Amino acid sequence: MRKQNRTLCWIPAILFFMLSWSVVAQQTLSFGDQTLHFRQAKEYFDSKNYVAAKEEFSAYLASLEPLNNEQAGQRVLAEYYMTMCTLYMSQPEAEIVADRFVANYPEHPQAVKLMRGIGSFFYDNGDYKKAIKYLSKSSDTNLEAKFKLAVSYYQLKDIREALPLFNEIKVEPEEEFAFAAAYYAGVINFGEKRFGEANTDFKKAEGSSRFRKDIPNWIAMCYFHEGKFNELLNYAEPILKQKKAGYNLDELSLLVAEVQFKLGYFEKAAISYSLYKKLNPSKITSEIQYRFGYALYKTNKFNEASDELKALASKKDTLAQYAAFTLGLAQLKSGNLEATLQAFGQAKDLPFNAQIQEEAYFNYAKVLLDLGKASETIYAIQEFNKKYPNSKFTEESTELVADAFIHSNNIQAALDYLKGLANRNAKLNAAYQTLTYNLGVKAYNENKFDQALELFQTSSENPESADLKFQALFGKGEALSQQKKYEQAIQAYTPLLIGTPPVAKPNDFLQKVRMGLAYAYFNIKDFNKANVLFKAYVDRLKLSPDAKNNPTILIRLADTYLVSKKYDDALTYYNQAIDLAKTEKDYALYQKGVTLTYLNRDTEAKASFKQLRTSFPNSKYVDDAAFQENVISFNTNKYKEAIAGFTDLIETNSKSPYFTQALLKRAQSYANTNQHELSIVDYKRIIQEFPTDKTAKDALVGLQEELNEVGRPEDFGQLLGNFQKSSPDEAENVDLEYRAAKGIYLGEKYDKAIAPLKAFIEKYPNNENLVEATFLIADAAYRTNNKSEALVYYKKMVEQNVHPQINKAIQRSAEIELENKNYSASATLYHLYKSKYTGTKDQLVANNGLLNTFLEANMLDSAAYITDELIQLKEISEEEKAKLAEKMAATFETGGDVINQRNWLGITINLDKNDIGALAQLKLASLLYKESKFKESSDMILDKFRNVFSEASDAILGKAYILLADNFIALKNIPQARATLKSIVDNSSDAEVIQAAKTKLESLPLK
Repeated sequence: MRKQNRTLCWIPAILFFMLSWSVVAQQTLSFGDQTLHFRQAKEYFDSKNYVAAKEEFSAYLASLEPLNNEQAGQRVLAEYYMTMCTLYMSQPEAEIVADRFVANYPEHPQAVKLMRGIGSFFYDNGDYKKAIKYLSKSSDTNLEAKFKLAVSYYQLKDIREALPLFNEIKVEPEEEFAFAAAYYAGVINFGEKRFGEANTDFKKAEGSSRFRKDIPNWIAMCYFHEGKFNELLNYAEPILKQKKAGYNLDELSLLVAEVQFKLGYFEKAAISYSLYKKLNPSKITSEIQYRFGYALYKTNKFNEASDELKALASKKDTLAQYAAFTLGLAQLKSGNLEATLQAFGQAKDLPFNAQIQEEAYFNYAKVLLDLGKASETIYAIQEFNKKYPNSKFTEESTELVADAFIHSNNIQAALDYLKGLANRNAKLNAAYQTLTYNLGVKAYNENKFDQALELFQTSSENPESADLKFQALFGKGEALSQQKKYEQAIQAYTPLLIGTPPVAKPNDFLQKVRMGLAYAYFNIKDFNKANVLFKAYVDRLKLSPDAKNNPTILIRLADTYLVSKKYDDALTYYNQAIDLAKTEKDYALYQKGVTLTYLNRDTEAKASFKQLRTSFPNSKYVDDAAFQENVISFNTNKYKEAIAGFTDLIETNSKSPYFTQALLKRAQSYANTNQHELSIVDYKRIIQEFPTDKTAKDALVGLQEELNEVGRPEDFGQLLGNFQKSSPDEAENVDLEYRAAKGIYLGEKYDKAIAPLKAFIEKYPNNENLVEATFLIADAAYRTNNKSEALVYYKKMVEQNVHPQINKAIQRSAEIELENKNYSASATLYHLYKSKYTGTKDQLVANNGLLNTFLEANMLDSAAYITDELIQLKEISEEEKAKLAEKMAATFETGGDVINQRNWLGITINLDKNDIGALAQLKLASLLYKESKFKESSDMILDKFRNVFSEASDAILGKAYILLADNFIALKNIPQARATLKSIVDNSSDAEVIQAAKTKLESLPLK
């Protein structure tokens, strides 16, 4: 039962009790009818007023002395109804009273009915254990009770008791319970692995719309567990194909897809997987996605297959290897060789399935050749033959190598090699390798790097000596670096770091390779990779007790940390380099200072810069250090120190590359310390003496702000004009002029911004900033409450129809027109807004604007139409809709339109069952009162405020019952009016209502 508000429930209960008691008393005195209590109690019981019903039944039983036969029968019924009242009121003695009734009347038909009622009550409240207690004694002759008993057993997982009952019910002709019982029986049989019986049950249960949506999944699962795959497909495929409404197709589509895949029906499986993915995109597992992709591949849908397999192939597990290999086959079929190469490369690098790995490796080499990468093909086949010496592809790989040589870039060298070295013995091969290497070193030392590269390459292609081969490859990388071909150098160095090179001193050799490769990455600004290599070099150097750190390497390592913003690491290595360096110590000191500024260790940074200037007065970094010291003071708001430092730099070195920047920073420091005139002097100097310097534009902006501060904004126009004359870039000058005007707006000096912005538009009507300038004028005018000016430019924005805030222009134009009471224009603009912007929030803005416009214009029909549109929107809460309807009702009330007022009050009541609706209901009752329809008004109050608005506030309920008292007064029923008002005074919690009731009570005649 729903609990009512304890504060308010007295009003309808007491009032109805008073009315009923009065009638009963009169009838008893008049007729002496002892059954009146019984009839009145039965009426209360039927209307679910169990408190009053129980009291009346109790009164009836108390009046039965002595009993006649008819009264004996009614007494049993009265006790039965009292027991049911006790139960429905959830009183703690309910079960005891019920058991006593059954004990007193074990053979009476009402005993069984009571047992069934009690059982149903506990069933409805989810107390299945108690439900079983009563239903098991009363369900033999009642199908609904038997069904509830079965469900109770089922809910308590007692399927041995539940299943026989469901089996009895499912054969009954009453479909409501038969279908439900069949469904429960099917679930139980399925759980007990009796899939054939479950299948039969589910097919019967399919007749119920309640269970129909899940039945196909159950039936399909029964077939699946029985291994009846063809029967499963014959049953489920038509359902999926027809996409029957009302069925849950997601899990069914997956089960069908898996069975189709298992049976090799790949085309059908692809369709089913696609449906499942569409229905459940978040539930696609990697295994499902692979099978989907494989099914697509098997049906020649290679692009779609690739889309499904790509994400899987990037992982590092068995499924990824299968996916990568299948992806490679699909991409090969679609002619995308680069993607094919990548996919086979991923498959060959995964070790989970040796057969797939071998095939992927070989296919990888074949695709390399198809892409024209002959040298890479040769390398790949050599590696393949090492890894798989007994492969079934050995013969084919030999042919592939020969083909690669023929298709190599240097065909003549390939021919010379094939012809000239065919019968060369090992000794001659070694001599040829040594000679070409030595010639390569000679050419390198003579700076003949092209020749050196060719010789190193030839030597490395004759690998009689592994040591010499690696040395030649390293020489190739060095020669490429000298030519600044760093990308190629990286390709030469990188293979040398794989494994342990077969050279005389492998550790020293690897260190040289690391250094060469690190510098190559450093020079192409790939600082992350350079960092890894420099760090590896430094760390391995520490392992040798006699090795000395290279300060240059330490500085480069620190540089890479600085670039990647790992400032603590950078600082560590700059400090190490400073301790060791002789030639780059000044650079290391400067970089250390920069690093410390990033760490906000400003005092230490200044000390580092000062050490640089003191120890290395002729260093090229002295000016940098001096400037940075002063920037630190500036950035930490130590403007006095900054002014002194920048002044020293300006006065001592007019040739410094930081001269103009120092002037700018000093000007800004003056500005920040309110020394505006000094700031203006520095800004002017930059503009007049260095108009082409990169600082000039910043100086212009700063100068404009400072002139505004000292109240001389007119001076800026002349300086800007002089600057523009000295600048050859006309487009830039126009841009500066616009930025100057815009700067006033951005400085929030809106009243001063309008004139220069308007002047700019007049001067440059075709400038690209026209649209933005129009908006700035409109917005500035709006912010300064110059709405007539704002309206002109907002309308220009609407005409331009370009600015991204055109919506704001339309909205504000409409608002201004509304303020001007130009309702037609306002409505037109809101209609324009509504047609252009269809989003939910925009539609609300437009409709609310239209509503306010129509209300102010007293266009009530149009206002009602818009209100109706708003009420239809799902995005507005029911309470907001009710307030809108209430507002329309009030509007029509003001205009004296009672018919429309009633209509909108009714809409309000339908939208809200709380105080808003209750107040609307009270107004409807008041209208009836005003029309002298006192009985109708009373009936409305008694009905609605008892059954619909019983939870309304005391204030509204009190006013409703005061109106009820007014109705009684109008009907000359003074006793009822008095009783009603007294009930309000005794029980209401609203002071205003109580006082009103008291006042009205005092005004009533005594009799």
